[in-house]
Amino acid sequence: MSGRSSGDRRRVAAAGRRASGELPDLGREGADEPADDWSGFADPAVLGVALVTTAYLGVFLAATDVVGGTVRTAAAVSVAGVAGAALARVVTERTAVRLTGALFAAALAGYYFAVPASRRALFSVETVAVDVVSLLTGLSILRLASADAWILAVAPAPTFLVAYLAGRGRHVGATAVAGGTLGFLVATGDAGGSAALVGVIGAAVAAGLSTLSTPDALRTHGDRLAAVLAAMILVSATVTVLPAGAAQPWGADRGTTLESSLGGGDEVAVVGPARLSPQVRYEIESPVASNWHAAAYDTYTGDGWVRSGERSTLDGPLDGPPGEATTVNVTLTARTESTALPAPWQAVAVRGAGAPTVQVDDRGTLRLGAALRPGEATTVESRVLDAEPAELRNASTEYDPAIEDRYTQLPESTPDRVGERTEAIVEAADAENPYDRAVAIERYLIEEYDYSLAVEKPEGDVADAFLFEMDAGYCTYFATTMVAMLRSQGIPAQFATGYSEGERVGEDRYVVRGQDAHAWVKVYFPEHGWVEFDPTPPSERDEARSERLAEARQTGQAGVDTEASEPTDEPDEPTRTDSDADPETDAADDARSDANGSNGTAGDGAGDAAGIDTAVTEGGFSQERLVRNGTPAGGADPGAGDDGLPLPSREAVAYWLFVATVGVAGARRLGLAGRARRAVRIRIPWGGGEPVDDVRRAFADLEHLLARRYRERRPGETPRAYLDALALRGADERIRTVGEAYERAAYAGTVSRAEADEAQRTVRRLALERTPLLGRLFDGE
Repeated sequence: MSGRSSGDRRRVAAAGRRASGELPDLGREGADEPADDWSGFADPAVLGVALVTTAYLGVFLAATDVVGGTVRTAAAVSVAGVAGAALARVVTERTAVRLTGALFAAALAGYYFAVPASRRALFSVETVAVDVVSLLTGLSILRLASADAWILAVAPAPTFLVAYLAGRGRHVGATAVAGGTLGFLVATGDAGGSAALVGVIGAAVAAGLSTLSTPDALRTHGDRLAAVLAAMILVSATVTVLPAGAAQPWGADRGTTLESSLGGGDEVAVVGPARLSPQVRYEIESPVASNWHAAAYDTYTGDGWVRSGERSTLDGPLDGPPGEATTVNVTLTARTESTALPAPWQAVAVRGAGAPTVQVDDRGTLRLGAALRPGEATTVESRVLDAEPAELRNASTEYDPAIEDRYTQLPESTPDRVGERTEAIVEAADAENPYDRAVAIERYLIEEYDYSLAVEKPEGDVADAFLFEMDAGYCTYFATTMVAMLRSQGIPAQFATGYSEGERVGEDRYVVRGQDAHAWVKVYFPEHGWVEFDPTPPSERDEARSERLAEARQTGQAGVDTEASEPTDEPDEPTRTDSDADPETDAADDARSDANGSNGTAGDGAGDAAGIDTAVTEGGFSQERLVRNGTPAGGADPGAGDDGLPLPSREAVAYWLFVATVGVAGARRLGLAGRARRAVRIRIPWGGGEPVDDVRRAFADLEHLLARRYRERRPGETPRAYLDALALRGADERIRTVGEAYERAAYAGTVSRAEADEAQRTVRRLALERTPLLGRLFDGE
């Protein structure tokens, strides 16, 4: 022993104490001993750790590409990683965990003070708890206030601990920390299938190489390794096979956003081929015709939109636009359940059903806290902007810094050619002010691109791909592209969703269908507010809508008409919408001074809304079902069952068959069925055998209970010594009664029926006391 270093001697001594049960087996190093070297980084298992770490850091950096701060975050996680690796030789694991907690707490404190004071005032224990639950159930981190500061606060802490554990050779522990972080991002919906797959592969590599690096590992740990790998496959399959758009945060409002084809919750994802739904959603009485605004989004991700910020209860009418406006009252009657309030922009108050629970978000959008049921009506008061084009041309360009920062955001990876093409367009139109620039961009998109629902989603940035690689799209593509182009010019703009005018069925009366769902653009003008622009070409869109409605009527599809919209024997005429105006004429300026500041082209007559088959649900003004290979993924259309319910997809069926197969095989392999039978047998009265056999079985069940709660009986330890030792540790004295009966059965070979029954009853009661519900059930035994 004299030739060994003090570190070697400590490790040998610690290994001996672990073998004797005095110390837990914590890995290659003891929990209270710093490492002597960085040999953990030379182990092949570190490759798996690196893969999982790369996966979660990639998600964080992709988010900062959207909200900004990529360089800061990359620098922070690099410093944290280097510090963790360096401290692996210096501090113990307990100290490292404390340092990680302190780092995390300090970073969160920094995030708290980075949040604007107006939002910080809304923080409370309740709201923070709700946000945590919401994040774990589908709320994107991009929706958090100051998401860039939050990522900068959160990302370094797990990176520090991962690097520290990897440096000590604790690869499974490092993988658990990295995997937990990635799992959190999967839960928020920010980590997609690719990141999850990389994480699963990395975890499998780390677990496999760590297990197989020990002697005789495959024989002794094969079952455990197989179970871990099976669980990883299931997790990967869950993320990559099941529809990702279905996630909805529990703690957050199930908001007014388009689901499935436009995204779930408070996100909008641009998708590919799309379909229309002719089902009636609302009947609206309004003195003005306009787009019926329902939601707006501020954060462009490159392939969709996120609505950041929180909602609060409306405690009084909103102020409305800062410029001159006309007050209008709109009566909204729901035909399917909905919490949305589609109304002319800007809605400022609600009366009637649901009024006491109206909520408002950071963009001034109102919604009901409790859903309107079919047939229920409510009245919305709107203040519709009155602004002549000349006034908008002369509007100030001195933007509020908060508005300019929030509504000129573009991902850092947005190609420069988007801004260059936009600059060329506005220069060709000799547009010198934001209004004329918006009109030039709107007209360019209407004239140069066609309307089509049959498009494939492009790779990369949607606005860039639409401008340079596509020649057609629907409203989501047009609106997304126009917002990105405006923002490249430093002009604040929003992506807005709702419904177009719909079918006029009388004076000031409209029938709005799912196919009228639409997306458009709002541009900010100081001293006036948000003004609508609509770059989607109207003619083909109206034709698609009319054809879909005619088809539904011809096939007798239910729910596509009201009494007022029932067709007569006269030939159908195209439904009039605001989009009937010719956008290529000079009348566009005049039309834009109409209700809600809307252009004459406002309203997606086809109601494409990124191609939706709409079905309103609780908390959402519409659910849209993504079309796959020309067939809707849900709804009472082709592919639905006889009762109108959607049939499960082949992928879902295959997935659940796989789950069942792995579950059954895993249960058999791990002996779960036997454990379940024993758990039931211990707690439910049984007997009727020979008294000696019943006592032996009762003692075996008692040993099982005691092993789970205290420890197993050691080799060579007599039943009496075992029970005496556990009694000293606080075990119930009744165990001695069972032990005495067992000794008589084992050594004397005889025991009475009464003694056997008492031993069984004692074991059963000890088990039931740990399961109070069953204990009350058998209390009268």
